[in-house]
Amino acid sequence: MRSLLLAFVLALAPLPDLPYIPSGSEIRVVSPDLLTVYVVWQVDERNLVLQSKLPAPANREVRVLFRVDGGYRAPYNGITTPRGDISLMIQGERVSLNELLTRTYRLNLPNGRVLPEVR
Repeated sequence: MRSLLLAFVLALAPLPDLPYIPSGSEIRVVSPDLLTVYVVWQVDERNLVLQSKLPAPANREVRVLFRVDGGYRAPYNGITTPRGDISLMIQGERVSLNELLTRTYRLNLPNGRVLPEVR
């Protein structure tokens, strides 16, 4: 029960070192070696605008990078899911990137998911 409550609280709390995501920020989903860029989103007001995409395989390890105020934050580790989401590991708990962006940061995702295409 306690771990379920912790997971719920983490899903509603901002990421460590990222209290908000202002307009003009960028979100990148990349391979662990940072060489393959799967998707790039630009934050425009409260909307995520797709800048580029490459199909991301399901169940693939990825890194999520946030560029805020001209600088990149430390990457967050995640796993792609078959439904177009990324499951992030935050403080030992899995957190949905889709839910984090929509519920915590109040951003609008096209089609309700961060990954436009998952194979």
